[in-house]
Amino acid sequence: MEEFFFAMIPITLFLTAGGVLVLRPLTKRLGLLMESTARAKQAGAVDQEQMAQLKLMVETQNLKIERMEQQIAFTESLLEARTAGFLSARSTGAPPREM
Repeated sequence: MEEFFFAMIPITLFLTAGGVLVLRPLTKRLGLLMESTARAKQAGAVDQEQMAQLKLMVETQNLKIERMEQQIAFTESLLEARTAGFLSARSTGAPPREM
């Protein structure tokens, strides 16, 4: 029985060394593949965050532009009313009203 165990020692060493020589390049490539996949996912998450921030900025700018357009329309309507009052007073000969 002891002879069997002594015979198994070189066989075990040989199989272990062969397994390391064969499996090491495969596991190394698998590790690189997993690392690149993780980087791609992380980059995708960063891109999604940047897109969300960009979308928020664009929406904020749109709201500001709409508010400015409303203010401009209001100002134009006030100026038109004042100009119309000035022109009508001028055509009738009455002094224009101060606003």
